[in-house]
Amino acid sequence: MLMLQVISGSPLAVVAAVQKAQQQHVAATLTSTGAPVAVNIDIQVLTFFSVALTDMAHREYQAGDYANAEQHCVTIWRADPNNVSVLLLLSSIHFQLKDLDKSMQFSTMAIKANPKCAEAYSNLGNVYKERNQLAEALENYKIAVSLKPDFIDGYINLAAALVATGDLDQAVNAYVSALQYNPDLYCVRSDLGNLLKAMGRLEDAKNL
Repeated sequence: MLMLQVISGSPLAVVAAVQKAQQQHVAATLTSTGAPVAVNIDIQVLTFFSVALTDMAHREYQAGDYANAEQHCVTIWRADPNNVSVLLLLSSIHFQLKDLDKSMQFSTMAIKANPKCAEAYSNLGNVYKERNQLAEALENYKIAVSLKPDFIDGYINLAAALVATGDLDQAVNAYVSALQYNPDLYCVRSDLGNLLKAMGRLEDAKNL
């Protein structure tokens, strides 16, 4: 019951719980090599609160509360430097804050922690696209969708970058790929229709 009350209470209480669990885990690792059960309990506690704090950070990010989202992510990151979910969220937070260097840093760290993380390559592509480094953006978006063929956001990002480079036919293909995985994406269908109209392919646009 106490754990549930902490989760639903003050964010600072959850932060403190994560930090306490981290400290307990370090202490157990250093002093109780003959007591693996204690270490396992500490790891479970740390994991429990890390998940809760990550969920909280995601909600804060969605609400545009980037300062608190970053604070809570950093707390988890210090306890678990290879937490890919947190690294991705930190990358996204700093992208929204227009701190492109930090966004790139956390995307790169996520890739190092998991070289097959499609979302990390997509985030990195977003940084390059924001800097108008379109060749590098395209390279990362293509890696993202090759690692995760049903990665709809990856196809949308790829299509936008291809439009920016003037490669409209390939942009159409990227949008079509996204719709193959989810035909109900109105915004993608609308963007594809507008692109086809701009290309003079009016019949194709009507048939979407």
